[in-house]
Amino acid sequence: MKNNSITLYLVFLGLTLIVNVQAAITGQQYCNKYMCVTGKHDNVKNIDTYTLEPPSGTNIPQSSFGWIAIGFGSTMINSPMVIVWPNSDGSITLSQRKATNHVTPTVDSNPPRKASLDTSSSFSDKTTTSITFTLPSSSNTNSTSIIWAYGTKNPGSSSSSSSFTQHLASGNTQLSLLATLTNNNSSTSTNGGSNSSSNSTSNSNSGAGSGSGSGIIGGTNKKVLIAHVVCGSLATMAILPIGILVPRIARAFTIDRWWFPLHGALNGIIAFGLITAAFAIAVSKFEGGFNSTHRKLGLTLFILALIQTLLGILTHYWQPNHKFQTSSGRGPSNFLHIILGLTIVGIGFGTVWKGIQEEWGQYSGSGNPNVGWKVGWGLIVAITAIAYIGGLYFLPKQLKLENERRQWASNIGQGKLPPSNGSLPPPPPPPNRPSHTAQQTPPTSQYYNQANPTVQRVTQPQSQVLPTPQSQSQSQSQSQPETRYVPPPPPTHPKRRLPPPFTGERPTSSEYEMSHR
Repeated sequence: MKNNSITLYLVFLGLTLIVNVQAAITGQQYCNKYMCVTGKHDNVKNIDTYTLEPPSGTNIPQSSFGWIAIGFGSTMINSPMVIVWPNSDGSITLSQRKATNHVTPTVDSNPPRKASLDTSSSFSDKTTTSITFTLPSSSNTNSTSIIWAYGTKNPGSSSSSSSFTQHLASGNTQLSLLATLTNNNSSTSTNGGSNSSSNSTSNSNSGAGSGSGSGIIGGTNKKVLIAHVVCGSLATMAILPIGILVPRIARAFTIDRWWFPLHGALNGIIAFGLITAAFAIAVSKFEGGFNSTHRKLGLTLFILALIQTLLGILTHYWQPNHKFQTSSGRGPSNFLHIILGLTIVGIGFGTVWKGIQEEWGQYSGSGNPNVGWKVGWGLIVAITAIAYIGGLYFLPKQLKLENERRQWASNIGQGKLPPSNGSLPPPPPPPNRPSHTAQQTPPTSQYYNQANPTVQRVTQPQSQVLPTPQSQSQSQSQSQPETRYVPPPPPTHPKRRLPPPFTGERPTSSEYEMSHR
């Protein structure tokens, strides 16, 4: 009996210790199609443990494993990073680094938290690789913002200061290290795909659920990124180039200004509206401020586009005469408008290029864009440059056409006709006076009809054409004799009113007097 009591006590004590140990470890897991990050928090030892490994069901052997990293922050810039990779001898290298821009991070000799490789839990063999490290717990363990990155090319050296190539994919998320851990293994695609779970049903409070996105990754958040990309690239890579090429080429072939409203609508309304929309999305939905070249160029593009729109309106509606005005009527504002327009197109191209290099791979979660996107960017830039330079070839023709137009307007003002060999047609001759031989349309006037006492509008009889001796002599040789114009009789005075005709008995003197009072 005594032995049974001791056994029950030991079992109860063991269960109590297990429950306490399980309660001391909390954390959460985040997975995408490239990697899984499992963060755990030990509230007894005050230590955070992170395990970086391929997603469930994906085995990456040591020979194919490049490098894997996480950082503590929402952007790459100034976020403490832990970068790890396996070596050919089976060892694992851990390197703590930091980047002041979107460049290769450098070794941080004095990181805010010192990471230590957990050799007992880390391994890399012919089957797969899993790397675990620990570091002191941060003050904000409930919601920890992290960035992640994955590269396919191994540095090839065990030195912590080794250089490595750019990541294949990257992104950011948040982990709740105080969530209760379970044995579930749930993964979330950073491309906005559906979650997949295995082993058991996922609990809403489970630490095995995927980390929540940080403003840009997955689901609706990635739609915001797509909206920003579509608005910005459509404005800078399509509408702005077309808007400057249309007037550049059209003015060499026509004097009509049909291109002007098209130019104003494309650049002043559509392109500026899309640039404003892209800028507003970037400012309101993306964190980090203007901390990259892409973002600084985007800010510059928005400001210059606003100035250019106002300058275009000023140039069109206010053209004072001054000593700097050329013979073609252009002033400094015209040339500034042209130079600023070309500058905006160039900055737009640069903004898209830096977005492809710096931002897309970091925020999309799908890795760096394919080389086809860069090739397409180069083709658009080349076509725009060649077309604009080709338009400059027609500049002498444009100036000649404008000079002829000014000469044409000057001749009309002086009552002269331009030379017959000019490219502009002469103005139409003034209308001829009515010929005496032409038949006139019979005019109409008001006549009084005695049968109907109301005033009626009747057509006057056509003027009679009387033959002359000359016309009689020519009638023998011509099919129709020449006629002489005889003007019609003058119309009746419009204010003249005739009294009504007498149709009955005469009124008496009293009735007559009453009717004329």
